[in-house]
Amino acid sequence: MEADLLREGSVFEKYGLYNNDVMPTPTTDANLHPASGFTPTDLAALKDLGAAALGQQRWSRCQVVHDQFADYLAAWAIGASSSDPPHLAIARFKRTGTYALTIGPLVVATAPSLNKILPAIWQVLAGGEIEGAIVA
Repeated sequence: MEADLLREGSVFEKYGLYNNDVMPTPTTDANLHPASGFTPTDLAALKDLGAAALGQQRWSRCQVVHDQFADYLAAWAIGASSSDPPHLAIARFKRTGTYALTIGPLVVATAPSLNKILPAIWQVLAGGEIEGAIVA
């Protein structure tokens, strides 16, 4: 149910980020090793992030979702109902390997690695604002 909710209301789909005009063309290395969803290292980092955010009561719940286009970590704000869409999402697009961070309906960061997205999320968890998008 939550996976369907995320897909139906996905800002990635809404703003056409599956579109070839928006997503970067895979590099030669990516052609040799096709991109995929989250790596085991990504999943470990996201597990740590989720535990910290839940422990600080920044998120009410979080869940990793796998679909045909991307893997997502979806996170809900404190007080969100079961029908509310996620407040924050981190995705890795399977075709290109690109990572994206959304907060609400806004895409606030894109990068070629999760390591470039995580500092922005930690900044939000620390109570700061993201000053600009991280664009690869």
